Amino acid sequence: MIDYEILFQIFLISFLVNGIWEMNHSVLYTTCYELPLKKTMRLLTIMSLKDGFWISLFYIVSILIFGEVNPFLNLSQLTLFIVLALLFSFVDERVSIKKGRWAYTNEMPRILGVGLTPFLELAVTGVIAFFVVFYIF
Repeated sequence: MIDYEILFQIFLISFLVNGIWEMNHSVLYTTCYELPLKKTMRLLTIMSLKDGFWISLFYIVSILIFGEVNPFLNLSQLTLFIVLALLFSFVDERVSIKKGRWAYTNEMPRILGVGLTPFLELAVTGVIAFFVVFYIF
């Protein structure tokens, strides 16, 4: 059963953690150097909201499949979340680069043609959000 208060907390923490992640790895994108600061901040905010949405959605999928609210209590559920996040991130990043939504600087580490930091972002920030919600709040 989905607890909507917990779901909102996961979304909110995911948004905040992803905002920090986005600001820190934005220097690895040429796009952020080319846009004016106001447009860059708008883009980073939109991306953080999107990331919070996807983390929340993958969390819901994991609950519907495994039935556990806290994914740390079920290793298979946590693994499913991480796999979904990594697969989505890989495909989303490949499509975004191909369509020219953004471009990398030479400093961006890459794995299989996509940036390492965007590839890992949803999985890492999602697990951080779960930890904050279930063990700090």
